[in-house]
Order: sequence, then structure tokens, then C-alpha cells
Amino acid sequence: MTANRSLRFILVLWVVGFVVISCGPAIAGDGVGGTLVGGFIGLLLGSVLFVPWVVGVVILLVLIMITNPRRYPDDRYLPPR
Repeated sequence: MTANRSLRFILVLWVVGFVVISCGPAIAGDGVGGTLVGGFIGLLLGSVLFVPWVVGVVILLVLIMITNPRRYPDDRYLPPR
């Protein structure tokens, strides 16, 4: 697995992980004392973790762009010399 593919996989986990952590308490709120408490915990977690999540997404996107393999044009598409 290349570094670029690994970073893309980590980005997917990062995005999905944020949604699970911030929305999980609201979804499972019935067992935690009602959806209001779960919703509040989800709102609190989501708002606290939002800025680090955005910073992480930006850092991962930059690393993905840096490690993206260069694609050189094929010789037949180059203008004649």
C-alpha cells in the first residue's frame, strides 16, 4: 500500500470517526437517559472536536496532495520537436 493510499484511508477513517463520535450519543441516547441528554452530549462533543477535526482534514489533504504520484504526459501527446 502506497503512502498516498494509506493517507486516503486515514482521511476516510478521520471523517467517519468524527461523525460516529459526535452523533453516537444522540443515536444511543435512549439508553443514556433519553434523547435530550444524548443529543446534548453529542452537541457538546461535536462542537469541541470540530476545530481539531477541520485541522486534521486540512493536514491530511495537504499530505495526500504532496504524496500524489506525478503523472507525466505520454510522448504521443507532446508537440513535435
